[in-house]
Amino acid sequence: MRQLSKFFTKWKIFWLAALLVLVLVIRFWPSSLSLWPSNITLTWTGNTADTETVTWQTCKYIMYSKVEYAERGVPFSAAVLSGTAELVDTDMGCVAVHSIKLTHLKPGTAYRYRVGNGFFWSPYYSFTTAPAEAAPFSFLLFGDSQGYSFGVWQDTLDTAYNRNSSAAFMMNIGDLVDMGLSYRQWDEWFHAGRGVIETIPIMAVMGNHETYNTEWKIVQPLFYTAFLRFPDNGPPELKGKVYSFDYGDAHFTILDTQRQEEEEWIPNMLILQQEWLKRDLSAAAKRWKLVFMHRPAYHNRLIAGDEDLQETFAPVFERYNVDVVFAGHDHAYARSYPISKGKWSDEKGEGPVYITTGRSGDRTFAKTEAKSWNAVFYNPINQPNYLTVAVSERNLQINVYQLNGEIIDSWGKTKN
Repeated sequence: MRQLSKFFTKWKIFWLAALLVLVLVIRFWPSSLSLWPSNITLTWTGNTADTETVTWQTCKYIMYSKVEYAERGVPFSAAVLSGTAELVDTDMGCVAVHSIKLTHLKPGTAYRYRVGNGFFWSPYYSFTTAPAEAAPFSFLLFGDSQGYSFGVWQDTLDTAYNRNSSAAFMMNIGDLVDMGLSYRQWDEWFHAGRGVIETIPIMAVMGNHETYNTEWKIVQPLFYTAFLRFPDNGPPELKGKVYSFDYGDAHFTILDTQRQEEEEWIPNMLILQQEWLKRDLSAAAKRWKLVFMHRPAYHNRLIAGDEDLQETFAPVFERYNVDVVFAGHDHAYARSYPISKGKWSDEKGEGPVYITTGRSGDRTFAKTEAKSWNAVFYNPINQPNYLTVAVSERNLQINVYQLNGEIIDSWGKTKN
């Protein structure tokens, strides 16, 4: 009997070890080999009040795309919608990217959903559409999340969301990953975002690192445009990289500043955006106008740079009364005085305020400095940071936090 007991004990240990190995394999199994949906992400490609776009990935053998969704708390009402899938060749094999745009949703309504192919399904998640009428809201904003690993990005995102669980969506200012054509890095970036990116939409900006392959050569940002779906209302030559959308009483405009990397394929890309920007901002009927771009027009590097962005975009920002221009790239936090016609004086001046958002990943830049146009400058060397932006009819409030919760800056603007 004792020998039989030892026999079963050994097999018990064996099966427990095998189960542990299986769990680890599933946890770190690349999405390019997965039969189940992974890297599930919410974005908008249409109206924020009555649409939602869901994108996910599987191995290349799963080409059927379905979303089952229903109002949360309403039993027996689920609808199933079919979508599309496209194959994307990566450095880790071919991956199927699935995407479905849900339409005719009810404004200000919570939905539950799951994605799959009819047999292999994800767990259930939930999202909430924007209200039909303008109401106060807030969103999270993150500086560059790039890195050789994404543990810091995960900590920053989780911390920010746990402290601000009512945030309507989040934005990343660019350089999401270090090498834009490394599937391993994208897979880890998505894995680090689990628990958030399936629940609130992420709207992003194209960074220069989205154009680098695994040999640090400049290429087109094919993974960025394949894995993240955004409105196609920008210039046709910059589809998925330049776009705009409305939420509440704010208009959001996203630009692509990577002229050095992309102009080989898109000549005169800044001028194309300038003409589109005039049309976009002149048609915007919202009280607040916010612009997002990766490279800052007013930078904090030790050497000069990006004056072309000032010349091309700043006069348009001023003409159409843009309130704030957010940027990244320098991995430092900086807020300018209001700037008009290249001049600034104090906090009460005219013109847009330019904010460089810091960093949410593990990459730091020591060689940055405060400039004469800065009202506030802080280099987050010791720990990452994030921003919360609260928007109401009369007030715009921006708070900047270190990971430990200490506040770096607090700035607001009021309109009567």
